[in-house]
Amino acid sequence: MTMWQPDLNGYQQAMYKSIADEIEKAIANGVLKAGEKLPTHRALADQLGVTVGTVTRGYIEAEKRGVVHARVGSGTFIRSVDDKPDGFAILAREQRQRIDFSLNVPILIDSGRLLQKSLREVADDVANLDLIGYQPEKGALHQRQWAVQWLQKQGVETEPENIVITCGGQHGITLAIAATVRPGEQLLCEGLTYPGLTAVAAQLGIKVTGVEQDEHGMIPASLERHCQSGNFRALYCTPVAQNPTNSCMTEARQREIVAIAERYHLWIIEDAISAYYCDVKPPSFYQLNPDHCLYIQSHSKMLAGGLRVGYLVTPPRLGLQVSSAIRSHCWFTSPITVEVAQRWISGSEFSRIEQRVRRELQRRTDAAKRILDGYQCHILDGSFHCWLILPEPWRASDFEARLLEKGVAVLSSEPFAVGRFPAPQAIRICLSSAACFAEVEQGLTIIREELDSGLSSHLYVF
Repeated sequence: MTMWQPDLNGYQQAMYKSIADEIEKAIANGVLKAGEKLPTHRALADQLGVTVGTVTRGYIEAEKRGVVHARVGSGTFIRSVDDKPDGFAILAREQRQRIDFSLNVPILIDSGRLLQKSLREVADDVANLDLIGYQPEKGALHQRQWAVQWLQKQGVETEPENIVITCGGQHGITLAIAATVRPGEQLLCEGLTYPGLTAVAAQLGIKVTGVEQDEHGMIPASLERHCQSGNFRALYCTPVAQNPTNSCMTEARQREIVAIAERYHLWIIEDAISAYYCDVKPPSFYQLNPDHCLYIQSHSKMLAGGLRVGYLVTPPRLGLQVSSAIRSHCWFTSPITVEVAQRWISGSEFSRIEQRVRRELQRRTDAAKRILDGYQCHILDGSFHCWLILPEPWRASDFEARLLEKGVAVLSSEPFAVGRFPAPQAIRICLSSAACFAEVEQGLTIIREELDSGLSSHLYVF
């Protein structure tokens, strides 16, 4: 372990930032060398006369800057130049004052440089001058042809005329609902579902009803009961890495749902965005019945949230309705943005970056399995989040508030519950949104400590 002694005198800023600055300065001066181990959090805190939490935040800040890395059970080490992650960050440039497990956002690796490269390619290609003009509502033909090849890798066989290029997954959901359900009509979905769905339905004047679910997703018997008792037009569901429960449907379950949808003339709106990095690969609903299914996929979760590019695959007979919907929303998705995203994915470096994202996701997932071991936590390899069922006496809202006091942001079950569907005592933990692996470990450890304490912030009324 190094004998490095930082000097925090003279800094006019938060102490933890000064610690990170001192680490960077020592590296630049050759005092700290690649591979050297930094003092333990406790040792440096005692040396500087600060709290352990201040040192922890300082090391996290240094890891955000890419100059150190934490090894599970071993400590924090100086990175070598070759090992330094170019632009590894979540919500870049935001100076957050807490560990954020509240948002399902992509892990960004080397994004700035790859964006520059893609933008330069688009600008230098004279053929792209046509992209500044008006396009068909569904998108430029060559971009939809590219999407056919990419979707084929996701297990979806279709033709360019069945593809609508969207401004991301949320836009795809909006278009799918607008094309299949009219104001005043009803839509079915999982009882715990993505809040963006219910927001769209409310805006369009559509009633949403929640269907019971288990570890394999929507329960067919519950779906059938609802279909028998009401007049529903469409069904929204996420078959893999369901948000928030992480449930995954088996092919047998999917076929049961397809049969019910056919029997009651329901459109199936399939949200496949969460499935991209998952190893679980059942057939898509679109594969099983392309005449009754609308399939939603997006690049925003796999590349960067600011690249609002996605695809909605529809049955041919819905082509006019979808074209009308997108024309009323935005006329067409910006073809220049689409070109940037598609060139990014087609680039020679994308496969390497994608593998790094997969490894980082696995690293974070493994940390959750280890740190939350013994508790009922639904963890899925390749998923951005996990779903923690809280033990007695915790209530989800109390636990969420307690963690926020400790500097950790999560989301309780309540925002996911449809209407009066009962919300379980559970929280969603988004592993992808933490700025670095050290934050993941620290945040999960805080969650574990609160679980182990068994305390609940109930109010007592006399």
